[in-house]
Amino acid sequence: MAFCHKRPLILLEVIIAFSLVALCVLPLIYPQVYILKSEREFIDTIELDHTANLLYGNRLQKLYLNEIAWDEIEEERRIPITAEMMKESGVNREFPFKGEYQFFITKRKPPKPEDHLYLVKLIFSFTSTKKAKTVNNSGEISTEPKKLTYAYDTFIERRPKKTKEDKDKEEIAKPEADKENQS
Repeated sequence: MAFCHKRPLILLEVIIAFSLVALCVLPLIYPQVYILKSEREFIDTIELDHTANLLYGNRLQKLYLNEIAWDEIEEERRIPITAEMMKESGVNREFPFKGEYQFFITKRKPPKPEDHLYLVKLIFSFTSTKKAKTVNNSGEISTEPKKLTYAYDTFIERRPKKTKEDKDKEEIAKPEADKENQS
């Protein structure tokens, strides 16, 4: 009978010991979880940097091939970054950011009456789709999504398109100029 009286006491001791171990382990695990979360956010930011550079290269290529309408640049429209645009740029994975881009003309310089040079700022804005708690500069905790902006300066030379009539006039003028130079 003495054995029966000690059994509940041993079970109570085991429960107390287990709860003490659990209480001591939680503070040891928390920093590791925080570091892992911070590391994931840092990796997302690094991947966003790389993606912004790929998108910039893609937009430059589109500018070079005249595939971007001049109205988009001149009217400074905000254009959302689509999944198709991401695939075109070489990004094939899900992305934890929503983005848009916009052109701003900062300077204009007409060297010739028919040509124009522009200094254009291409700005990519990204907003995190995840809401994370962050600490502001004032020390307050904020749950606003993370916003990142990337700005690139680009020179654009805009020349008017030559019509068939203009090309024909140039071809007629060339032989006449050659004849004058020979005389």
